[in-house]
Amino acid sequence: MVVDPDGGLRFQPRRPRRLKWPWQVAGILAIAALTWAVIGPLTPADDGKGAQCAPGIHQTGPRKECIGVSDGSFVFDDSLKDVMGKIATENGRVETSGKKYVSVVYAEPLTTVPGEEEAKYGLRGELMGAYLAQRELNDPELGAGRGDLPQIRLLVGNLGLRSEQWKELTDDLIDRSEGKDKVVAVAGFGQSRGGTRHAVDALREAGIPMMGATVTADGLADAAHTGFFRVSAPNRDQAAGAVNYLKEQQRKHPGYKVAVIRDRNTDDIYNTSLSTSFEKAAKAKGLRLEGAPLEYLSGVDGVTNAFSSVADKVCDVAPDAVFFAGRGLNIRNFINSMSAPDRRCTVTLVTGDDALGAYYGTKESEQRREKLRTEWRDSRVTVLYTALGHPALAGALYEKPNDPLPDFVDLYSGEFGGSDDAVAKALEDGQSILGHDAVWTLGVAVRNAAGPDGKGPVNPGATLQMLLQLGGSKAVAGLSGPIAFASDGNPDGKPMALVRMEPSGTYTFRQVLRP
Repeated sequence: MVVDPDGGLRFQPRRPRRLKWPWQVAGILAIAALTWAVIGPLTPADDGKGAQCAPGIHQTGPRKECIGVSDGSFVFDDSLKDVMGKIATENGRVETSGKKYVSVVYAEPLTTVPGEEEAKYGLRGELMGAYLAQRELNDPELGAGRGDLPQIRLLVGNLGLRSEQWKELTDDLIDRSEGKDKVVAVAGFGQSRGGTRHAVDALREAGIPMMGATVTADGLADAAHTGFFRVSAPNRDQAAGAVNYLKEQQRKHPGYKVAVIRDRNTDDIYNTSLSTSFEKAAKAKGLRLEGAPLEYLSGVDGVTNAFSSVADKVCDVAPDAVFFAGRGLNIRNFINSMSAPDRRCTVTLVTGDDALGAYYGTKESEQRREKLRTEWRDSRVTVLYTALGHPALAGALYEKPNDPLPDFVDLYSGEFGGSDDAVAKALEDGQSILGHDAVWTLGVAVRNAAGPDGKGPVNPGATLQMLLQLGGSKAVAGLSGPIAFASDGNPDGKPMALVRMEPSGTYTFRQVLRP
């Protein structure tokens, strides 16, 4: 061991002994040649973790996905190029400002397969909102009113397709929380899948606080094990809100019939918790249901055949509404089956926030999108869903002088372009709103931990302590509504929007829903 100039201890390897015999040298050269022939040259691009996509980001798993953390300089996907470029610029300004800063990571499944292409655009919206929250937090002239110390450095992490590469990323995040990157919290988390649960458990065990944006499965937040918070209403609240709406329809319209369609894929924690929560809420509030649930199994062959049978049963039962405990991708299957000429029975489908996945993304062919629009109109299916965020929600929940949305629209327009009307339309799916609120709420906790002068020590533990204080009268003014946390980390009674999805790809606000 030797002593560094700064007083630290450093291991110094023993000087190798000189080789005394020519045949020893020849033997070593022969072994080296054999090694080169068998495994190829070792280069900086292959450090034992897989080939590098960029420094610290490696090809991982059977699909060789680029897993790791970027400061914006590596974009992960071309659809994210513009927003990642802005994040990189703001991070560069933070790092050269000379001001104290900490890092927040926005972690999402940033790689997708063609059948899930539309997910990229929801992720882009989330990152746009997260970046705009970073700008508000770092620039006191934007009127955020939360000071500017410490500055927020925003990093972006990839959990891999369906969050399957969670371990590689969470190991990296834990290392970064203990190193020079000063990571104090993680936001995002994408869809509610098994990999998401594993990532949350690993970060909770490491003491790193988290803020879910659009992730809603009930089992992630736990009063007995603090660390995971979210700005989005969990499935239990969405299901309760849907039950309240359907119960009101039965009160207004005697004989109003409600059936249930549910996915039996237990590996998907979103649909399983949505189904369980709806069943409990329906029983507690006396919602009348027609017969046993109609079922399908996602993730295996034959899904389209199953929906053909489900559609037949729906038309036989002839309910006024069905509650759909499944993902948006399968809503598309249902609409397709209901558009057959021998079906086309009128029904209202009520579901949770993943309904957004019913639309094809903008990179899909216009022919496919037009086909869905035609099928949707032919099917006579009306789709309503419990939206976690919508631009009309803030106006319904805040007094006009306290509404934070107008300033956000101005900032959005200034950074990404578009008129106020165009920005309002871009915000209708709620993704940018929730991405903003996740980072904004973490930023509030960071500033509270730093104290009035911004000089207090901020680390994961201090950030967690301040998140625990954000309850009751200490609600944060989010774009999706006031955010205050219950003891389990879920937003406490947070209102939602009931939104109608249109075949044209628009989202029409119907009313405020409460759990």
